[in-house]
Amino acid sequence: MASCPPFEFSSKYYQVSDGGGCVRQSSFFQGKAVLNQGVGYSVILGFGAFFAVFTSFLVWLEKRYVGSRHTSEWFNTAGRNVKTGLIASVIVSQWTWAATILQSSNVAWQYGVSGPFWYASGATIQVLLFGIMAIEIKRKAPHAHTVCEIVKARWGTAAHIVFLTFCFMTNIIVTAMLLLGGSAVVNALTGVNIYAASFLIPLGVIVYTIAGGLKATFLASYIHSVIVHVVLVIFVYLVYTASNELGSPNVVYKRLMEVAGKSRMCQEPSSHDGQACGPVNGNYKGSYLTMLSSGGLVFGIINIVGNFGTVFVDNGYWVSAIAARPSSTHKGYLLGGLVWFAVPFSLATSLGLGALALDLPITESEASHGLVPPATAIALMGKAGSILLLTMLFMAVTSAGSSELIAVSSLCTYDIYRTYINPNASGKKILQVSRMVVLGFGCFMGLLAVILNKAGVSLGWMYLAMGVLIGSAVLPIAFMLLWRKANAFGAILGTVTGCILGVITWLSVTSIEYGQVNLDTTGRNAPMLAGNLVSILTGGAVHAVCSLLWPQNYDWDTTRQITTVEKEKSELPAEEFREEKLIRAKAWIVKWGVGFTIVIVILWPLLSLPIGKFSKGYFTFWAIIAVAWGTIGSAVIIALPLVESWETIQNVFLGMFTNDRLMEKIEEMNIKLQSIILSIPEAERTYLMEKEKLKKKEASEYLAHSTPNL
Repeated sequence: MASCPPFEFSSKYYQVSDGGGCVRQSSFFQGKAVLNQGVGYSVILGFGAFFAVFTSFLVWLEKRYVGSRHTSEWFNTAGRNVKTGLIASVIVSQWTWAATILQSSNVAWQYGVSGPFWYASGATIQVLLFGIMAIEIKRKAPHAHTVCEIVKARWGTAAHIVFLTFCFMTNIIVTAMLLLGGSAVVNALTGVNIYAASFLIPLGVIVYTIAGGLKATFLASYIHSVIVHVVLVIFVYLVYTASNELGSPNVVYKRLMEVAGKSRMCQEPSSHDGQACGPVNGNYKGSYLTMLSSGGLVFGIINIVGNFGTVFVDNGYWVSAIAARPSSTHKGYLLGGLVWFAVPFSLATSLGLGALALDLPITESEASHGLVPPATAIALMGKAGSILLLTMLFMAVTSAGSSELIAVSSLCTYDIYRTYINPNASGKKILQVSRMVVLGFGCFMGLLAVILNKAGVSLGWMYLAMGVLIGSAVLPIAFMLLWRKANAFGAILGTVTGCILGVITWLSVTSIEYGQVNLDTTGRNAPMLAGNLVSILTGGAVHAVCSLLWPQNYDWDTTRQITTVEKEKSELPAEEFREEKLIRAKAWIVKWGVGFTIVIVILWPLLSLPIGKFSKGYFTFWAIIAVAWGTIGSAVIIALPLVESWETIQNVFLGMFTNDRLMEKIEEMNIKLQSIILSIPEAERTYLMEKEKLKKKEASEYLAHSTPNL
């Protein structure tokens, strides 16, 4: 009787066919859900309801015991007083998309060790460099609510409309990626209808965002970050120290060598169905253990270009910068970027490479829909792994989704309603419109995901295409705050022509290279690389040339005149806004932001190239970096916001466990008594006070004489 060869670690994915041959399992999930639908609905609706109630409760506590006033300014800017730890946590949470967890492991599965590195480094540098923009907002537009408000103040209505369009496009693309990845994984793991998941995932987010605005999203983002990082550490340690199947860098290294070097059954055309098998095309000696990967490098360039768009053109990052206190802005963005690096790098170096090391029969279709991490989690932990991964993904999707809700809400409220519909809108009306937009865009999020799923658009395709569509706006937006010569005509021309030429290049290269234009061919590396580069470089070049020919020589006077809707007493000392202090902060973030950018994009890969194919010792060192970065980053992002807010937390608990109602009544009585006293004429008031003093003196003398000596 025929039998399959005794494969060392993947025998359960091979079986004897009816014809007597050895056939590899056609796919990992085989169209079957690991968990039942009840688990899926419990996670979506249960976590959604919990965060809606819990976050709204935290906001209420802050209002009651800390004294926050829930005005329209507070709703959209969180009081402009958020400290370093919470800003860093928000950046990590805001930048941790479904794609961060899913697509990073997909590129590890495709290219090996270079995939997680290029994903992490290619999407970290934008956050580090955006810290420069965040400080410039404090210097040049301290009362702005959105990036487009600054555009209008500097370049006028035409430029305002163009950049408003690109900002909305960015929010729609990011939202689409969040829900595409989230709904695909929920459907694969639990069998929950993919369209139902698209509508249900945003529900809880809508509730707490309407209730508490930006501060509610910040508090929720912190809790989400804590959960994401706890699960991250569990998976990293599971792959490299704890699991029976893997459990050490040595075992992972050995199996990655076998996967790339063996002529295995899955290499037969009849049985592999697009699975990752054998040597990797474009990698040095076909190895997964090398940074010499043409595919990985091309992905890295696409990743860098595309993510500049989704940071610099996403109003969510500008809103977070506006919400930060001036002394915390630059440090928050630098810390947030460095901690976020661990999410794709550490997670994909464990779950992505783990899928290869376990020789899982994942198909290209499954990988492109983000199913590599759940496959590894299930292989290592069974149903518990799938529940952990599902929880982690839900946290990422809802947290980043809440940021997109506030980003769109502030654009619609301040750049459309207050600018073109009702310039004299009161704070109460602004708050009402903000909440209506949150509800409206939240519902639109679900509809958009349904449309894209119907069209067959995958998470991977959308992730690669975003740079082509929005990359042309990156350099003009950067020039707006950094270059006084930058003019409006160049900004409009560069942004529009860059986008058009990028799309034309993308489709033309697809047609020339592959002979047909469809979702499959347009999503490949060569056309995506060409389109991304043309878009971002054309936008910047056209704007630069126009600005040099007809310089604006702007002094940022009109951006400083942007006004708030409600005048509120600032809790920040005047020292925070001193120009010399902000200039020092800018110099600091330029030094460290540019320095870390050079290290992680240039020096690190260059130092890895001479190694060629990693030795066992070098890979062990690489894995230790992934484990350590993930662990330390997680500890910092969990502890720092608590340390910085400890005084506020104590005040809240003190208020909760004392008779605050009695204290309020006493305070009210004191206020009434003072008003009565002040209403009495001064001469009569002086007479009464002297009379009261005399009574007290007589009473004390009487007590002194009548009390017996003890």
